[in-house]
Amino acid sequence: MRFWLGAFGILAFLLLFGCAGGPSNVAAKQAGGGIDVSWSPAGGAVGYAVYRSTDAASEGIRLNPKPIVGETEYVDTSVINGMTYYYTVKAIDASGKETAGGRASATAKITPPQNLAITINGGANYTTEKTLTLSLSAAGAAECRFSNDGSTWSDWEAYSTMKAWTVSGGDGPKDVFYQCRDEIGNMAQPVSAAVYLNTQPPRILLSSPAQNGEYAGGFRLVFTVTDSADPWARTATCSGTVDSNPIAIGAVTLGNETGMDIYAAPGTHVLGLECADGNLKTSQSVTFTVVDKPDVSLVLADGSGYTASGTVSARITSKLARDCRLSNDGTAWGSWFPYVTSNQWMLTPGDGTKHVYAQCRSGSGTMSDIVSDTIILDTTPPPYISISINNGAHWTNSRDVTLGLYAYAAAQCRYSNDGYTWSSWEPYSTWKPWTLTQDQGSKTVYYSCKKRNGDDVGSTSAGIIFSPVPPNPPSDMTISINGGDEYTTSTRVTLRLREYGASACRLRQDSYDWTDWEDYEGDVSFTLRGGDGQKTVYYQCMNDYGTKTIHGSIYLVTSPPSRITDLRASAGYSSIYLSWSRPDGAISSYSIYRSATSLGMFTLLATTSSVSYVDRNAMPGETYAYTVKARDTAGQQSPDSNVATATISGDSATAGLG
Repeated sequence: MRFWLGAFGILAFLLLFGCAGGPSNVAAKQAGGGIDVSWSPAGGAVGYAVYRSTDAASEGIRLNPKPIVGETEYVDTSVINGMTYYYTVKAIDASGKETAGGRASATAKITPPQNLAITINGGANYTTEKTLTLSLSAAGAAECRFSNDGSTWSDWEAYSTMKAWTVSGGDGPKDVFYQCRDEIGNMAQPVSAAVYLNTQPPRILLSSPAQNGEYAGGFRLVFTVTDSADPWARTATCSGTVDSNPIAIGAVTLGNETGMDIYAAPGTHVLGLECADGNLKTSQSVTFTVVDKPDVSLVLADGSGYTASGTVSARITSKLARDCRLSNDGTAWGSWFPYVTSNQWMLTPGDGTKHVYAQCRSGSGTMSDIVSDTIILDTTPPPYISISINNGAHWTNSRDVTLGLYAYAAAQCRYSNDGYTWSSWEPYSTWKPWTLTQDQGSKTVYYSCKKRNGDDVGSTSAGIIFSPVPPNPPSDMTISINGGDEYTTSTRVTLRLREYGASACRLRQDSYDWTDWEDYEGDVSFTLRGGDGQKTVYYQCMNDYGTKTIHGSIYLVTSPPSRITDLRASAGYSSIYLSWSRPDGAISSYSIYRSATSLGMFTLLATTSSVSYVDRNAMPGETYAYTVKARDTAGQQSPDSNVATATISGDSATAGLG
């Protein structure tokens, strides 16, 4: 009995004074970033101490300077990958005495998944859809997650080499972040890729042919393509069809008018036009008619409206005409004669106003509309003087013209192209060959005569347009800003302007007021207004036949990108992860500079289009400093970002934000 009482007394004494036994069920296993050591609690223990050794026969060193209180688990993160460690857990009683428990061992696995890579839509720079196809790789990954901003992440999911992912927001640059971990939780640093989202197709402004328009012998295709959704685009590729027959067009400059003459047989046709900016296509179609009906104009005599002779020249100008006829009353017609420009015609007898009518027909017999001209017949005229150019034609495609002349009782006459510099006096004649000045546009020829006795008969003038093509509203117009550059860093730009057949032109930027009508052509200096952003300059020209407007665009960037202030560097197992926020503006790339502390100077490390980068060439034990510059599409760079530092060591990784 005394033995059992004695045994009970000893147990009570141990419990009373806290003398603990060693912890049981000691276990060690791999965990993310280290080795997880666990044990069952020991009675009377007020804390625990964990010892580690790389030798199975040795207890090793104590890992925790202070006792572990209230926990039965310890994660050892100061391990080397692939090394086997042996752990002893001891209970600590109230007096500070340590009592050893069981032992356990585990081999460290702290390497996260390696060589993470993400590619968007096969490496495309642009996308037209918000849902992307991601191509992925990560050696040793068990689970991965994704983010559009590097902060808000999707749930972890099983590793896969492909994934559909939807970006957020409207058109513009998009970043997709990718991060993975292994089966025990070792987490790799994230990587990212960028793509430009463009969901808006280019736009086509089709000026000619017009819907249900009617054209003789063919038509002129005139259109302008714009693309405001993509600030980096310069050209579009276009193609066309007429009744499914292809029209070769090719690349056109955005914002500039494109024109070409196209033949089409008589009848109703459908024109189809399609343009693509490399991502999206847009199309337009119109129905129009090509007619066989000739266009006809008639000019009598010299075009002055007067004649002293009952027989005059009837000048017929026509497109598609095969033969024509004339009439003095529009009812009784002369015989059909083969189409020629100049014809002699006898007016009705007696002085006064005379009407002459003309009509032509095509090779298929299609009749033109009836046209007419009037002239005053005065067989005993008072003194007067008149001049016409090419029988009163409105335009000529040759500088060499024929002047039709009349000056009552004149003996000597002279001529001028400007009204100041005159030819020598020469004998009066009813016609004269004359050469216009070289530049294209409206021309005036001045005519002055005097009588035999020296008295002045008078002076007059006539005008004509000199142009290689018929004088239509200005259509062959071009505008380029700074030689076609996409971007400018100066508000002062050079406009290269071209036009044919215009009498005056003017300029306007965006919704600002027009300049005065002037002879804008060639290289013109122009000042852009407003702040940075897309600028559109309109070029409008006019003549007696109408007005045409085209435009060109350029992106103004007067300030470089703002400084990046949130560059972050974090060191992983064998690499350093950098990330930053995207500054405002059209950023095309980022330049990353690195400096090793032992060297002390920054050198270019890499260039990327995304807002993160993984430096896989960092050496353990070396501290690296990083800075980043943003480059916009105009080539301007931001100032250096803040400096971020990080160090990879054999036992741990440290990082800082400067």
